[in-house]
Amino acid sequence: MEYIHYHSEPELRDPVVIAAFGGWNDAADSATTAIKFLIDRWKPTKLAEFDIEDFFVFSETRPTIKYVDGIQRTIVWPSCQFLAHKTPDLSHDIILYLGAEPQLKWKTFSKCFLDVCKKFHASEIILLGALLADVPHSIAVPITGTATNADMKERLKEMDIHNSRYEGPTGMVGVIQDGFRRVAIPAVSIWAAAPHYLAATPNIKVTSALLTYLNTFMSFGLDLSDIQTDAIRFEEQISTLVARDPEASAYVRKLEEQVSETVHSDDDDDDEEDSIINTDRSEGTGPLPSAESLIRGVEELLRKQREDGEQNKPIDDEEDE
Repeated sequence: MEYIHYHSEPELRDPVVIAAFGGWNDAADSATTAIKFLIDRWKPTKLAEFDIEDFFVFSETRPTIKYVDGIQRTIVWPSCQFLAHKTPDLSHDIILYLGAEPQLKWKTFSKCFLDVCKKFHASEIILLGALLADVPHSIAVPITGTATNADMKERLKEMDIHNSRYEGPTGMVGVIQDGFRRVAIPAVSIWAAAPHYLAATPNIKVTSALLTYLNTFMSFGLDLSDIQTDAIRFEEQISTLVARDPEASAYVRKLEEQVSETVHSDDDDDDEEDSIINTDRSEGTGPLPSAESLIRGVEELLRKQREDGEQNKPIDDEEDE
């Protein structure tokens, strides 16, 4: 059975694949929003897409209805697609992948994903992910990474990205990275930690951090000033909400103290492989009675921004709905 439909087959120069999966690997939609930003910036052409029928349970990943020209409703199905971007200023081209994490046939899905990348002679892959963790919104976004070879691991180290030694349940990001390792194509995953009390989407500060590290890792030379400004404004808005509620303020201060203690502990540890955040999961927060009002306030703020159009979205969501 054909699971992949090809739309074009251009000649690409040692393409680098940059991918994100919506769902469990994508706390606060941070990783997929980063890919959408790149799609909006580069306007890539569609290479291929999955026939999603065998990979999704549509009662869980539902299609959506949208109005066209305000008069006609149309169904928008979930999509999983590859897009190509020619980069005249770099020695390699780019393949972007954006899609939800499949619910069924993971092995088949990962094999098809790898087959597409091999067809276009991918030279390496960078996987973006985000996880909910016990971190406050007020600190720099913690970033961790894993790499399948020494060269990529050294590149992460030069950027002061801590190596994750997490062991446990994984998502499609982990499965895809392992598939690339098995066929000796260099693969790296870059993970950002999102505050667990800001589960409402999107968390533009976390997206900005992922893009900033990706920009440096790949030497893209992208101008990220706009999204970085949005990230600063986002943090200021959250801080304003926190300041209004003594219980929420106390909760965030507690998280700040925990992170500070962890950093100091790591400074005294000779094991350079340890990181302050475990990828793929948070370390467990327990009940959050003191933060309930903050969560409600943040979700209301983000809903209002979406409704009023105050939060600039990287691209129209229709492609990924």
